[in-house]
Amino acid sequence: MGEAKAGVKEKPVPEVSNRGVDVPPQTPILSFESQLKNVQRAIFQDEGSENIPPKLKDFCSEMVKSYQLLKKDFSKMEKSRKDMETLVEIGKAVNSVLDMDKLLNLIMDMVINVVGAERGFLMLKDKDTGELSFKVARNMEEELKDKAKFTISSGITSRVAREGKAILSTDAQSDERFSAQASVMDYNLRSLMCVPLKIKDDVIGTVYVDNRMVAGAFTDETVELLTSFANQAAISIENARLYENVAKETKIRANLQRYLSPNIANDIISKKEKLVLGGEKVECSVLFTDICGFTSMSEKLPPESIVNMLNEYFSAMTKIIFENEGTLDKFIGDAIMAVFGAPIFTPYSARNAVKTGISMLKKLEELQKKWESEGNPSFKIRVGINTGEVIAGNIGSPDRMDYTVIGDNVNLASRLESNAKPMTVLISDSTYFKIKDLVTANPREPIMVKGKSKPVQTYEVTDIKVPTDEKVKVKRQYVRKDVSIFATFKIPPNTKTNQCIIQNVSCGGLLMNTRMEAIVGNNIMLDFTLSDESKFINIEGKVAMSRPFKDEQSATYFKMGIEFVSISDTDFKSISKFCSPSEHTAEAPLPH
Repeated sequence: MGEAKAGVKEKPVPEVSNRGVDVPPQTPILSFESQLKNVQRAIFQDEGSENIPPKLKDFCSEMVKSYQLLKKDFSKMEKSRKDMETLVEIGKAVNSVLDMDKLLNLIMDMVINVVGAERGFLMLKDKDTGELSFKVARNMEEELKDKAKFTISSGITSRVAREGKAILSTDAQSDERFSAQASVMDYNLRSLMCVPLKIKDDVIGTVYVDNRMVAGAFTDETVELLTSFANQAAISIENARLYENVAKETKIRANLQRYLSPNIANDIISKKEKLVLGGEKVECSVLFTDICGFTSMSEKLPPESIVNMLNEYFSAMTKIIFENEGTLDKFIGDAIMAVFGAPIFTPYSARNAVKTGISMLKKLEELQKKWESEGNPSFKIRVGINTGEVIAGNIGSPDRMDYTVIGDNVNLASRLESNAKPMTVLISDSTYFKIKDLVTANPREPIMVKGKSKPVQTYEVTDIKVPTDEKVKVKRQYVRKDVSIFATFKIPPNTKTNQCIIQNVSCGGLLMNTRMEAIVGNNIMLDFTLSDESKFINIEGKVAMSRPFKDEQSATYFKMGIEFVSISDTDFKSISKFCSPSEHTAEAPLPH
């Protein structure tokens, strides 16, 4: 201590009592808090404390206050640490569950436990309508039965979902925000809070909890904790949704690939086309093939040999159908039914169907040689093909749907097959006139069909021309290009000009949306300009597919597949160049 100033007598500083902080150095200090209390007692309560300088007393008082604030901050930090541990454990729990029902129930149970709520419920937003719907609830059975008692809760959740911000009321009975709602008073709601389930800025639902007995049951800190929990829960819910979607898509793909080629199945899934019950009118080609003399052959072989031969035969025929963009409709005993041009429209359904029939005969000849070399008998098949308008769609129940086509033109294809000679392809006149420049065919006897007043002319096809350029491996005969182009069209003999938006275009046709209704088979004259400034005037086409849809305002529009009927070489080359993936891609072969 420095020297005392002249004339000033310095008061002696008394020693601190042994009851205070004078702790032998060898004794461990149990806690800073107990030491501080001892100092406080020594200064303010022990004998001689009146001799302690005021500044020291003030310093000690400030130190006590600082410690109390520090202790309060430490308590908050400790609570935050425990909350973080809780959130980590919650995250581990909810992130390990992918079943949506189990996950939502787990989340609701954890919410009740974590925030100490009496009751609560969770709602999710419908992605299509934006409406909230109840998913799980706890201790709210009466309210779920009586919607009149649910006014306050549903109003809060709607507001939270709309604004994306949490709501807290420590005493709903006196909260002015809810004073106009009688249900608050009637149902004696005290504490309540509701937080959004958010992924970034996207609200996918809400979590609501309340307490009917205790005011102040929830605090701002509780809201923060529940908000953090809800953010974790939202991610887990979205993961469960993705898992459900993947599982559903896998199931749909497996179902589609039973009768569609993998490429077409993926095409349907990628475009999010809904598989619903019901049908639509489309133009397509239907192929039937059946084994001749199957009964007599089956009498000569053991059952396992017959099954092996049929499996080998069906596998080979199915592969050919898929290679030609066909749909395997069904196996009917030893018969096969296939469809070309549905559910994915193509203007070349007749060509693909006939090409399939010819390829089937050639493949069977290879199998016949193989079976005979193995000492087994072989069999022959007949093929019948017809082209026309049918009803196509998924028929069955929501749990078990099968894609098929029905109608008189399907029956005609079956009749053609039964009238065909073994190892021949018999087609109708409607199919023949679509591909007459591509096939070698001989006219056969007309056949009478139920529902038709005149006999149907038939043709036996012996060969089909396949341009060498067609051997280039492409998904379809002509490359399509997705566009969004305004166009106009007329439906002769009507001279009215209609508007449409072209969605994709190829050398063989296009897909467009329009408000104007047209039926399959209508002729159409199109005017449009591509983005490379290529102009096309009076392009002649035919409506091959027309489907009604509803827009966001519930107004009807039509999605139409148009097959080009007459197109000049110049226009064909212009579209081919426009649709080519790159300038180095060879032009598509001219149609024959």
